[in-house]
Amino acid sequence: MPHSQKAILSIRHKIIFGYGVAVLMLAVVGAITYQSTRGFLKAAQRETQSRRILEVHQSFLLHLLEAENGARGFIVSGNEASLRPYDEACKTLPNEAATLNSLSVNLAGQRERLERVKPLVEKKLALLNKAVDARRKSNSDSAARVLAEGHAGELTAEIEQVLADFQMNEQQALLHHAELIEKIGRSTTFVIVLATLLSVVFLVLAGGMILRDIAARRRAEEVLAEEHNLFGNIMDALPDQVYVKDLQGRFVIDNISHRKFLGTQGLEEMEGKTEADFFSAEIAAKYNATDGKVISTGQPVVNLEEPVVDRDGKITWLSITKLPLRDTDGKMIGIVCVNANINERKASEEKLRMAAAQLQRSNNELQEFASVASHDLQEPLRKIQAFGDRLRLKCGSSLSETGHEYLERMQDAARRMQTLLHDLLTLSRVTSKAQPFESVQLGDVVRQVVSDLEVRIEQLGATVEIGPLPTAEADASQMRQLFQNLISNALKFQNPGVRPEVIISSKNLVVEDSGIPGALPGDRVSRIFVQDNGIGFDEKYAERIFTVFQRLHSRSEFEGTGIGLAVCRKIMERHGGTIVAKSASGQGATFIVTIPIKQRIKEGNE
Repeated sequence: MPHSQKAILSIRHKIIFGYGVAVLMLAVVGAITYQSTRGFLKAAQRETQSRRILEVHQSFLLHLLEAENGARGFIVSGNEASLRPYDEACKTLPNEAATLNSLSVNLAGQRERLERVKPLVEKKLALLNKAVDARRKSNSDSAARVLAEGHAGELTAEIEQVLADFQMNEQQALLHHAELIEKIGRSTTFVIVLATLLSVVFLVLAGGMILRDIAARRRAEEVLAEEHNLFGNIMDALPDQVYVKDLQGRFVIDNISHRKFLGTQGLEEMEGKTEADFFSAEIAAKYNATDGKVISTGQPVVNLEEPVVDRDGKITWLSITKLPLRDTDGKMIGIVCVNANINERKASEEKLRMAAAQLQRSNNELQEFASVASHDLQEPLRKIQAFGDRLRLKCGSSLSETGHEYLERMQDAARRMQTLLHDLLTLSRVTSKAQPFESVQLGDVVRQVVSDLEVRIEQLGATVEIGPLPTAEADASQMRQLFQNLISNALKFQNPGVRPEVIISSKNLVVEDSGIPGALPGDRVSRIFVQDNGIGFDEKYAERIFTVFQRLHSRSEFEGTGIGLAVCRKIMERHGGTIVAKSASGQGATFIVTIPIKQRIKEGNE
């Protein structure tokens, strides 16, 4: 074959080979470009989704804070206008929660966090609503007790922790997808440059793809700018001071509330400056102390309450929360700080403390008065009884029948008065002479009481059935007093000719709500039942019978002072438990005693 022919064939082969390689490379480049574009669009969509989620999350958190602030404002002031933010937040929160659910439907971890926070928010709103109702029906003290018993602070902290985890996870996802978009952009640029070297046709095709990618990225950047502006507006709308510092303690960003506190106008006056630029060295060192703790340990400081001094020298109470700020690799890059003004709350707490102290003094004085009065009145009664006995012995023969009746009525009144004073003294000693809590086998206590009442039980032909009873932390002497009163009542309030039957049983439960004053959800309690076959009472008197001196029957029918069940109620209040009665007239009565197995307050005197 001639050399020219060989050359033509060689060129042809090269052209074919080159064209084939070019086509193959074009196909590969096209495939790579296609996959990159899909990844870019998917990442951009996910980034937009994350920003939308964060936007709704911030609004949700803001409305949750407004709900609590509005409720607490109403509890403190009693002004119904203070509830406007609370009512609006209660209407908005379910819609925002539904939006978050729909946006996070394909995000397993986030959906689980939302499922966790939903019952917490419902419980928190229910607690706030209960506190608001308590404020309307009673006073701020009652509402404060509702919040305290419902552990509003712990519930808020738990909600904030879950939402913080939710936010941090979504922010990390946002940063991840932003980084992915940038990486895809670099890869696409490389492919475009390569395509330009291969062929003009491929360059045209790649150019079209580049324009499409640039347009998508531009849209993503516009969304990012809008989100950044929205985030800034949300920060400025918050009443709390919010600011971010780097690891050197320099301000990076803050909101209007923080600038007002520092007396500055715009962010440009804050950037790059530290606390030392606004306060004396001593005050700045105090402010930066918690910063150093967060930076050195990596652990947040949450709800630290302390008084601070602004630039005008005015003292303000703040609830300070500082959280470590980390990048996508988990490296700490600064701290996020939120300071809430709690001046009003502190003032309310001080008023509450003073009122509680005054109430405690009044209670102590009342107990001391009851104890002294009971002791001092015993002596005159003993003299009345003694001289009555002497009068009966020495002058009985000279007294008329009417005189004997008067004397008997006088001594009977003295005996009743002595019993009444004894019961009053018992009531006053429930707290003043209380013993420390210890492990008490309640079954042994009940058996001892039954043994003490053995003569009475035999006289009446009664039966007392004692089922298994638990061991609980309690005051043994007061438990003895409690069961003695209950069993004595069961034996006393009977129809003539009926053999009394008393059944004592129990069952252990796990607390699910805040219905037991001395127990939290998850604590174990014992519910003890003292059931009789006596005369019973109308259910409408179920609370009245626990009131001092309240009787449902005359003394001619049943003896007593009307103090025994009041003593039982006071004993259970000291033990953090409850006592209630269930009955119907003529159908016997059941007294239900609920007591924590483990006492949260270990002292005998509260």
